[in-house]
Amino acid sequence: MMRLHIKSPGEAPGVYPIARRGKHLQHLSFTVIELGGSLRAVTLDSGEEELALDFYTGPVRVEIEHADGLWTAEVPERRSLKEAGPMVYVPAGARLKLSALDGPSRVVAAGALGKPGVPPVFVGPDQVVAREVGRDNWTRTVYTHIAGNVDAARLITGETVSRPGGWSSCPPHKHDRRTESEAPMEEVYYFQVEPRQGFGFIRVYTDPEDPEPFDYAFAVEHGDTVLIPRGYHPVACCPGYTLNYAWFLAGEGRKYGAWRDDPRHAWIKD
Repeated sequence: MMRLHIKSPGEAPGVYPIARRGKHLQHLSFTVIELGGSLRAVTLDSGEEELALDFYTGPVRVEIEHADGLWTAEVPERRSLKEAGPMVYVPAGARLKLSALDGPSRVVAAGALGKPGVPPVFVGPDQVVAREVGRDNWTRTVYTHIAGNVDAARLITGETVSRPGGWSSCPPHKHDRRTESEAPMEEVYYFQVEPRQGFGFIRVYTDPEDPEPFDYAFAVEHGDTVLIPRGYHPVACCPGYTLNYAWFLAGEGRKYGAWRDDPRHAWIKD
């Protein structure tokens, strides 16, 4: 079984590939970029991938050379993990430059096979779709950044903010088969905790009838990544802390909500 839980690479300046498409996952890549010190800027080619950029520390200047010219944006410093931050969509076949404007900056990039001729898109906090999901101690806020609002080929992205001591991604759901309600899609979760010494837990497990079943539980801390090639994936947060995880979906379909709840636990919605 592949390694699903990757610890934070830390805050030293550098470009840290966490998952490569076609190697660690079939449909998704994921990279953490730490700007600061002598590394004030990085330049990357998106190649055949479309990218979703999520921003944490900053501010950051984004410059994208694409088929129609040069596109630029300045992303302000993020104030809180409890609120939606911006994301930027980068098309395939583009050259991307990220520059730190004032102090260290952290940017993460998720990639999937893209398509040509799509413009870059800045999705600001006022354009993000926010929904309160669940009830009782499994209430959370789900922010959707990139879905039908962007002409992406495969990526669907957003963030979920879990309440202190609460659960999210509940009832446990999965999206690894093609059925009337489910589309095969992989996912990456990237975790941030506030205050940052906190932690949470995630369980990633398959249906009992899965031909290659697995069942793992991981303690996740600030800056950790979990790869979800298939299976259910509920999350719990330590009391007193806010757990924010960015989620990036890509696969054989592109439809938000195309998942199946674990039938053993779906009753909690009734």
